[in-house]
Amino acid sequence: MIKIIIRQIGLLFLSLFTLSILTFGFTQTFPDNMLFNFPQLIGSEINLFEKYLDYLYNVLTGNWGTSRINGNSVLNEFLNHIPATIELSLMALVLALGIGLPLGILAAENKNKWQDKIILSTTLIGYSMPIFWWGMLLVLLFSLTLGLTPVASRIGFEYDIIPVTGFMLIDTLLSKQPYSIEAFYNAVQHLILPTIVLATIPLAIFTRVTRSAMIEVLSSDYIRTAKAKGLPYTRIIWLHGLRNAMIPIVTVVGLQISVLITGTLITETIFSWPGIGKWLLEAVHRRDLVTIHGGLLAIAVIVILTNITVEVMTYFLNPRIRYKK
Repeated sequence: MIKIIIRQIGLLFLSLFTLSILTFGFTQTFPDNMLFNFPQLIGSEINLFEKYLDYLYNVLTGNWGTSRINGNSVLNEFLNHIPATIELSLMALVLALGIGLPLGILAAENKNKWQDKIILSTTLIGYSMPIFWWGMLLVLLFSLTLGLTPVASRIGFEYDIIPVTGFMLIDTLLSKQPYSIEAFYNAVQHLILPTIVLATIPLAIFTRVTRSAMIEVLSSDYIRTAKAKGLPYTRIIWLHGLRNAMIPIVTVVGLQISVLITGTLITETIFSWPGIGKWLLEAVHRRDLVTIHGGLLAIAVIVILTNITVEVMTYFLNPRIRYKK
C-alpha cells in the first residue's frame, strides 16, 4: 500500500513538473508587457532558468496575472467561475451514471436481444451527435417551441440571490429571501437542458462500458455459484455483479472528467452558463493570453489530480492489485 501511495505521489509531482515546463514555455510567447505583470521576469539580463523559478514562485503564490477583459486577478476570476462549472459537471455526471449504469446492466442481461440492440443503437447515436447541434435542438424544442425550460443563464433575473458558496442550488436554499424555494426550482429549471447536453456523450460511454464489464462478470463462476445458492437475482446483479464491474467503470469516469470540461466550452456558450468554459472562450475571442494561460493551467491541474485519485480508487477496488506481491 505504501509503495502504491509513494508511486502515485511521485507520478503527481512528475506530471505537475511537466505541466509547469509546458505552461512556462507558453508564457515565453507573450509580449513583455503581457507577461503576467511580473517585473522580475522582464529583462534580457535574467536567464531562462531564473525566469522559470520566478514563474513557478508566482504561480504557487497565486499571482497568475491580470485579465485584459476586466482588469481583475486571473486566479480570482477562475475561482468565481469554477463553482458554476463544477455544479453543471456534477449534475451531468450524476445523470450519466444514473441512467448509464442501469442501461448497461439491462443490455448485458439481454445480450444480443432486442433490448440490447436498441440500447447500443441509441448510445451510438448519442455518442455521435455534435454537442452544439444537440444543444440548439433542445433549445428550439423545449425552450422556444414548448416553453418548458429557460434558454440561458443559471437563474432568472427577477431573483436576487447573494452568492455564498458559488453553487446556485445551495445558495438559493441558503438565501433568506422569501422566494428562496421558488428561486431553487427556477435554478433547477435552468440546469435541466445544459445537464442533458453535457451528459449525453458520457452517458453513452458509461452504458457501453457497463455492458461490457457486466457481460464478463455475469459469465464468472461466482455468479453461477450465487445463482445456484438461490440468491435473489437483484442482489446478484446489483451487489455481486456491479461491485466487481466497477473497476473499469471508475477508470472511465476519471477519464470522462476531461471530456466534461471540454464539453463545457460549447455547452456553457450555448446556454450562457457563467462557468470557466464560457470564460475561457471569451478570453480566446479577446486574445487575453494571460487568462487563457491561467484557465488552462488550472484545468490541467484538476484533470491530473482527478486521474491520480481514480488510480488510487482503482487500487482499493481491485483486490488483485491490492494483494499483489
